[in-house]
Amino acid sequence: MLSPNRSSSQTRRDLPETAVDTHPRCLEMAEAMRDLFAVAGGVRPEDLVSNGFTTAEIIEFRDSAANLAALASTKQITIRPDLLEDMIEKARHAAPNRPPLPGDAQPTQSLLQAWGEYCASRGALLLDPWSGQRERCISVLAGYLDRLPIFPTIRTNVIKAVEAAMPQVHQ
Repeated sequence: MLSPNRSSSQTRRDLPETAVDTHPRCLEMAEAMRDLFAVAGGVRPEDLVSNGFTTAEIIEFRDSAANLAALASTKQITIRPDLLEDMIEKARHAAPNRPPLPGDAQPTQSLLQAWGEYCASRGALLLDPWSGQRERCISVLAGYLDRLPIFPTIRTNVIKAVEAAMPQVHQ
């Protein structure tokens, strides 16, 4: 047992609370794990031994190295908000799974339902083109756009562009 005045020869990491180890061998193991996983679809202890890691290193660093490998292999993809051109294109094609969502819009249930109503009215117009269907389609689109945090000018531009792309019908 060590006396209170004697220090230990062991060194501790700077932040022992962190879940990720930054020891050089841990970083090497993480890179080896990424390579092994890419080639074989998994990492076995035997694979790490054949890459030059000792059993003690594997026991000490495997969890931290696996976390580092996963972090390095994962990309965070953020979807950019729709610009005016994107909103027009999406409204022209009216795909139920692709609603136009500008900057501050969150895809809430009511918003998605309003978009679904527009897509249904757009489909009805394509199946049975007549002036009442066309007016209803524009009205439903306007209702959807009213729910979005956009300027009235943008709303008007989207509606005009979609109207121009819609089939012309006669009474």
